[in-house]
Amino acid sequence: MENPPSLGDRIRKLRQERGLSLAKVARGDFSRAFLNQVEMGKARPSPRLLGIIAARLGTSPEYLLEGSQPLLQSEITVERARILLAQGNARRALAEVQPLLEGTEWPLGSDARLCAAQAMLELGDSEGARALAERELETGSAWLDDPRLQRWQALRGGKVKRIGADPESSLREHARTADRLLREGRPLAAVEHYRAARALAEALRP
Repeated sequence: MENPPSLGDRIRKLRQERGLSLAKVARGDFSRAFLNQVEMGKARPSPRLLGIIAARLGTSPEYLLEGSQPLLQSEITVERARILLAQGNARRALAEVQPLLEGTEWPLGSDARLCAAQAMLELGDSEGARALAERELETGSAWLDDPRLQRWQALRGGKVKRIGADPESSLREHARTADRLLREGRPLAAVEHYRAARALAEALRP
């Protein structure tokens, strides 16, 4: 019987899927050698260091420790907020995602903050939107996929970039992005874009 993934296994798998080296995760907070020991199961990070590792991998400490995935209800909340935003109700959208803004699960936490930053900008709070964008780009620029990266960069500049307003071009963009992410060895990010492309394809089907 195969052993379940360990803490080190989950860290290594996510790090490789994000395309991050040991050095990019460690930065100046701990050594590459220490992280390598953690991945091999020969060392265990303190709660503080585990939080740092989780944030840089775009996940939560709970996922690294237990393999637990984000709650479906939180994903539904983000999607509901996105719909409210698309309908022009920025204030309600911001209220919806407010409890999720400190989340570190990928992509749930980033998407909640992205929705909040866009809502802030549309409500006239450009400073709040810029602060969220600066923090997200600082912590996640190494592994954010291109569409999210472009939207965060636009928000940092005080603009709202809605990717693929035309459904057919959006479908093609999602499919191309998914193919590229898969080639880069980033299946978690790729599958989200495949799902988006599939949903658009089904919506366009006569």
